[in-house]
Amino acid sequence: MMTQIYLSWILRVAMGAYAIQAPGEPLSFERAVRYGAAASFHGTRAGIDPFELVAIARNESDFVEDSRGPDGKDCGLTQTRTTITRYTCKQLRRSYFLAFQEAAREMKEYGAACRGKPDFDRCRLNHYNSGVHYAKHGVHGAYWLRVQCFAQAARAGVTVGSACRQVRGRGEITRVLRRAERERARGLAVAAARPNS
Repeated sequence: MMTQIYLSWILRVAMGAYAIQAPGEPLSFERAVRYGAAASFHGTRAGIDPFELVAIARNESDFVEDSRGPDGKDCGLTQTRTTITRYTCKQLRRSYFLAFQEAAREMKEYGAACRGKPDFDRCRLNHYNSGVHYAKHGVHGAYWLRVQCFAQAARAGVTVGSACRQVRGRGEITRVLRRAERERARGLAVAAARPNS
């Protein structure tokens, strides 16, 4: 019974990853399942929401496994900074499993560092993007909102395209998700209205 529950959870995370895939960077369902399994495994071990890990990967690399940042030090699916890991860029770019492991480790550390802060979510997520002296304003300051938008869309299993990249406030996340839900409902209605072939 526990195995079935865990497998259904992995499938739910995979469907979330598949739903938030980047326009122009198609994600096969097979890859989404692998990402769902890795995010669930490492998220569970570290006490981090797997949907958040998937959202970080989407926001950081659009699910392109061999991504490398402009300065060559942010590597792999979750753009782990080589200055804060024991793994090489080559290793991070070759292994989605390792990428999710390192993202979960970092997020666990940032959660501990931000515990008790009034801006807990902004603190821990913006740490991931801009380090200890995390940004609170501007495009880097809104990093946490983009990740939360992708995470909520993945949880709901709705397609948001690139809309999460533009959010600057919590209200905008709500609007993006409502619009995605309406579009999904319209699509389902159109499909239901089609005569069977």
